[in-house]
Amino acid sequence: MEAGRELRRRELHDEEMAIANLTALTANLNRNSKKQRTPYKLADFCFFAPTDGQNAPDQQPADAYMKLIANKKLPSWALWIFDSMKKGDPDRALDPLALIGEGVVVLAPIEKNGGVEGLLLATSQASGRLVSVTNGKDSHLIAIPNFIEDGTTRLAREGIYLPFM
Repeated sequence: MEAGRELRRRELHDEEMAIANLTALTANLNRNSKKQRTPYKLADFCFFAPTDGQNAPDQQPADAYMKLIANKKLPSWALWIFDSMKKGDPDRALDPLALIGEGVVVLAPIEKNGGVEGLLLATSQASGRLVSVTNGKDSHLIAIPNFIEDGTTRLAREGIYLPFM
């Protein structure tokens, strides 16, 4: 029952992100910088955001991330999310650690239904493209969702499903 509630909360949070983004933008455009010194953030307008451990990744992707760093296999562009991942334990990481391609890392990938699910880290160069990824043994072609239209240059999305092409 609790897992179902959490899943529904995540779905609602994903749905509210676009509206929260527009609301934050509008609020910042109309903000009196003398009264409100700090700009509004997206999180200020998210009602279904997690309240504890906000932006904390699941343990398994964090473990995989730290193991990739220990093995010197993590692309340098993916270090921007280190602060959120540093609680990972490289000794607990399970294989496969990741699928890595040009501008893409899928942490703790799980193959299912003709695709892969995991924590996606991506740069704008991979947005909306087919990217060849490998785990060191197998190679796959996966479709990366288009996220540049959100004004984002990099993406970290947990539990995302990416179909094999």
